[in-house]
Amino acid sequence: MVVARRAQRHRLGPGDGMTWTHYLYDTTTGLLGSPIDLPAFQWSVSVSDSTLSTTRDKGVGEDDVSGLKVPWSAVPGSTPAARNAALMAGKRSIVSMWRPAGADPSSPGIPIVTGCIEPRTDTWNDTSFSLLSTMQQLAYRIVVPEGRFGMDEGGTSRSSITVNGSYRAIACEAIRLATSAKPGGALPIDLPYAGEDGTRTRTWATWNVQNLSCLDVLTKLSNVQAGPDMQFRPYLADAQHVRQRFVAASDGDVYLGQDVMHSLRAFPGGGDVDDLTITRAAPIQRVYMTGAGTDEATLCTLAEDRTLIEMMDPWPLRESAKSDTDLDNIPLLTAHATATLNANSRPLMQASCTIDIADEDASGSPLHPLGSFWPGELFTVSISSYPSLPDGDYLMRLMQMKGDETSTVKLVFDIMDDPIY
Repeated sequence: MVVARRAQRHRLGPGDGMTWTHYLYDTTTGLLGSPIDLPAFQWSVSVSDSTLSTTRDKGVGEDDVSGLKVPWSAVPGSTPAARNAALMAGKRSIVSMWRPAGADPSSPGIPIVTGCIEPRTDTWNDTSFSLLSTMQQLAYRIVVPEGRFGMDEGGTSRSSITVNGSYRAIACEAIRLATSAKPGGALPIDLPYAGEDGTRTRTWATWNVQNLSCLDVLTKLSNVQAGPDMQFRPYLADAQHVRQRFVAASDGDVYLGQDVMHSLRAFPGGGDVDDLTITRAAPIQRVYMTGAGTDEATLCTLAEDRTLIEMMDPWPLRESAKSDTDLDNIPLLTAHATATLNANSRPLMQASCTIDIADEDASGSPLHPLGSFWPGELFTVSISSYPSLPDGDYLMRLMQMKGDETSTVKLVFDIMDDPIY
């Protein structure tokens, strides 16, 4: 039996044996620069939308650091030009790294969150900014072949590009077209699934640029029925560079892989977690969805499941409507509507809790160090004596983790079917 030593929640620093470290780096190359002290910050990493809503689309993984306010004394540089060069919005980024207790004190730590500085607001005393994650940066990149836009007769764009393969191979090609295939577009991203065989096909019409931001393309791939989880995970390529590894599930298994099964225990007065919260929502039986077209020519489809409204003790009918003008054929439109219905056609619940990443076992080793688990991975959560749940082991997928400069981390798990209805 593992006995945990509960660490008092506190603001972490070098004297604790575990700490956050933060470094500036070049957005396009990942070259690490000077360390920077962030006295207070909030961070989050997600694989999907973690709110309990009727649409329950997954989206794609995002990471975020916000609430950053840095005194000018902590900014590298002694002149206005040097300070601006260090924190140039868009051109400079920050990586936040976690160094657990017992780690080499000369090591910068394990990269957890990255993002480029934007926007930035300066005052006489300090500068404040948030970070755009890699996914958020891709909202400002368009998936269109270089040199093709507006090049057809009369300044039109009649060409298109068709990509075949697995969903994650198509995602890699979209990212490539939006980054390294453009002048000045390179980002420190690894695309391990490029060229992977599969049966999926996507066609992007060059004229349709308003619907072809790379983030939008990736989100649509992830939200389709059986669409894979997608996220970027930062890592140190060497002592001087941070890079982003694109991680996505396969067509055969929409969830991200993992090497070990994580576990947590929750019971009154003990366990690994605090503040266990269960949120519940009623089911939806119908999804009306519209696609491309205008007025009476708009594509329409209805997905429905009458199981619960035809029971002996029936549920009241609940309907929802969605629209996506980029869906221009019925099979794809139906797949999106069915995915939404399948995710919401049963009573739902969502669990969240907090853990302390300073908790240790009897030997002094961290129980749940950051970097040992990521959103998208599975946990076995053992729950006992909770007022509204039967005792048992619940398989839950982590959707979001978030925290601040202290040792407290909030975990938000995937929406799942309510075991009682």
